[in-house]
Amino acid sequence: MIELQHVSFERQGRPILVDVDFEIDRGEFAFLVGPTGSGKSTILRLVIFDVRPTHGVVFVGEYDSQSIRESDIPHLRRRVGVVFQDFKLLRDRTVYENVALALEVTGAKRSGVKRKTLSILSAVDLVHKRDVYPDTLSGGERQRVAIARALVNDPFVLLADEPTANLDPETTDQVMKIFAEVNARGTAVIMATHDLRLVERYGRRILRLDDGRIREDMGLVKQV
Repeated sequence: MIELQHVSFERQGRPILVDVDFEIDRGEFAFLVGPTGSGKSTILRLVIFDVRPTHGVVFVGEYDSQSIRESDIPHLRRRVGVVFQDFKLLRDRTVYENVALALEVTGAKRSGVKRKTLSILSAVDLVHKRDVYPDTLSGGERQRVAIARALVNDPFVLLADEPTANLDPETTDQVMKIFAEVNARGTAVIMATHDLRLVERYGRRILRLDDGRIREDMGLVKQV
């Protein structure tokens, strides 16, 4: 479903990723771990074709980095949910409007937009906050809005870039529970994090990056 074949990526002649090679199957949950600057975010950007590899090929669904047309990239991104560390919510739109926008840009009918938006807000326990603005929410609530927005189009894969970095332990547990539930319904999850304690607690596949290389690929690890 997602595969990086001997992918390298350079920026201004400096190597960011070197010969990265792995595959994520449908419905899999994998952590990308490594220190800041190890290449985790770059891998996620490659998956949504925000950047193209310098060498190698990225496959996502039926698309690949060598042959995908620029006009096809927006269609792909509607099928890939992305959750950012800094939320990237629109401050002048309500919780409902932030989530609904992800459907509206696809041309969805108004009745369908309302039904799906309220349904996903219910799933993240935020229906009661639908008419408020992001600045009035806690960090955990804003992250759940961002997750709802990423999931409202029923993506086949959810990418999460350090989604718990600024959250307290209780809120982190809430976010991870949502990810686990989404994954249990068949959506693949790729989560970048530098928090090794979090990774050890939620036993999943681990891809460990260092200096742009995959140094270790571990299957399910024992939860502690």
